[in-house]
Amino acid sequence: MRMGRSSSQEPSSQPRAERRRFRRRFGVGMLLPVAGLVLAACAGTSTPAASTGAGAKPVQGGTVSYAMATGDDFSWIWPMENQANYEPYDLWVENQMWLPLYYPGGPGTTGVNYALSLANPPVYSNNNTAVTITMKKGYKWSDGQPVTASDVQFFFQLETAGAKNGKYAPYISGEMPDDIKSVSYNGQYSFTIHMNRSYNPVWFTGNQLSWIYAFPKQTWDRTCATCPAGNAAATPAGANKVYNFLYGQSQKLSTYATNPIWQTVDGPWKLTSFDPTTYRTVLSANKAYTGPDKPHLDTLQIYSFSSDTAELDAIRAGTIDFGWLPFSDVAAKQTYTSLGYTFKPWFAYYNEAVEFGYTSKTWGPLVRQLYIRQAMQHLVDQPLYIKTADHGYALPDYGIVPATNSPYTAPALRKDPYPYSVSAAKQLLTSHGWTAGSNGVDVCSQPGTGSNECGAGITKGEPLSIMLMYSTGTPSWLAQVEAFATAAKSAGIQITLNGQTTNTMYSIAGVCPPGPCNWGIAAYAGFMWDFGQNTLVPTGGEEFGKGNYWGGGYNDPKANALIAKAHTTQGLQALYADETYLSQQVASLWFPVPAQSLLLVKNNLKGWNPLNPYNFPMPSRWYYVK
Repeated sequence: MRMGRSSSQEPSSQPRAERRRFRRRFGVGMLLPVAGLVLAACAGTSTPAASTGAGAKPVQGGTVSYAMATGDDFSWIWPMENQANYEPYDLWVENQMWLPLYYPGGPGTTGVNYALSLANPPVYSNNNTAVTITMKKGYKWSDGQPVTASDVQFFFQLETAGAKNGKYAPYISGEMPDDIKSVSYNGQYSFTIHMNRSYNPVWFTGNQLSWIYAFPKQTWDRTCATCPAGNAAATPAGANKVYNFLYGQSQKLSTYATNPIWQTVDGPWKLTSFDPTTYRTVLSANKAYTGPDKPHLDTLQIYSFSSDTAELDAIRAGTIDFGWLPFSDVAAKQTYTSLGYTFKPWFAYYNEAVEFGYTSKTWGPLVRQLYIRQAMQHLVDQPLYIKTADHGYALPDYGIVPATNSPYTAPALRKDPYPYSVSAAKQLLTSHGWTAGSNGVDVCSQPGTGSNECGAGITKGEPLSIMLMYSTGTPSWLAQVEAFATAAKSAGIQITLNGQTTNTMYSIAGVCPPGPCNWGIAAYAGFMWDFGQNTLVPTGGEEFGKGNYWGGGYNDPKANALIAKAHTTQGLQALYADETYLSQQVASLWFPVPAQSLLLVKNNLKGWNPLNPYNFPMPSRWYYVK
């Protein structure tokens, strides 16, 4: 999984690849008054549209300067990331040079984009235990060599080596390459993967085949810079040596622009300049590119910034063509539109999960009760948070995917199963043996495990009090958690807020499980569970399946069975059942998903809208107009 390193490093205790988190571009601004949140009227969202440039003739050539989020930087070039660089912003730059076999998303669309993929749609057979992939014949490497199945075979050899040596961050035990028994090659452009069991083609294509690349065997299949390229990776020992060589080359940032290894590409761009100190990256159009969406632009400059202020200064100076506005500055958006920028929120196909500490000795017995989780979900006023805290730039989220029209979103997740209602929350609590205490906090009057009792592990007279740890530094997030705590108090639940820095939260919540969790609820500001970065189908297995690392220890046998069915049963119905169950079970508290970015794009730059829901910039489609 991918974590937004701009906020924190991976926890030092038991770092895992399963975390997919993004950092929102929030800054520190004026704190929203909680009373205003609690009393404001609910309303829907509206977003201004951006021109696509339809009807305008593209100008060939030109340079676009792109701003990464504060603290983000391109610092790993090889598309087999290590743990420290397992980042979405590294991946999307890599994918401009080396194309994944199946391209993630497109303008306004989720799923595989076959038009931009190296291969035709896969063909499944033998009860979905085998899949045959035919590569498109038109693709060539920048040195003129064709992109073939032998380049994919080379990738498989390295992936297996990386999974074994522990250096390949995307590897998850049981998934690729573990779920492949063998691969047979049917010719120069075709191969068949034989799986270890029957899999759902929707899941296997979107979450397994999407990780496959073709690598330039004629350039990369070597164990040293002066060694001839050949078949060094043909044996496991040789593949490990090749892996370590390429891994070492990717660590040498100062050589990115001069190392000939990185000049053999099949994507629309190639790296021509890189500053290892500032991370300024310059990509130039690959004139030898043979695929679709050939770049209109000559050059793409990628800038990194140490602060929101520095990025806004660059916007005001006109240095940045494709940048962003911090949420804390959204009231000033007209200032930037008057400078010739188009404002557009970029919504992502992610979820915003606030995690429960299921293994907590203190609060675990409370949050393990479904009716308590349901009551708390009734106290999350999503329309209010969207309108007031997120300024209208957020999507409602009722489960492991937001409420969108994507085919991967279960119909049940497009309507709130637990709409905001203090009375509904109170009813759930009183019907399970809770009564009002002297200080307004409910206490358990009916201990036990019956249908009208408090539940296992809850003692008579115990107050309904839960500690919520949240990451500080984001006023809009503080406003939401405080509004939630206020609503909870009116329902008889005492939410004790415990603000911590994000780094401290990782050191506390980030090591649970195995736990035990020393918190009741963990609310990270600006982090969303990410179904992009080549994992396109949101089954929730990595987040809430058995052995998950970032679900607070959630472990439900029925959920595990439904997730497994979503992975193995053909079609979308099993996926929908899985998503619906996790939503109804309130596996985590569901909060709105804010826009990943509030874009500011020069008015004369077109082709960027509609936006890719996986937050993949697609600069080959961009162009200037007069």
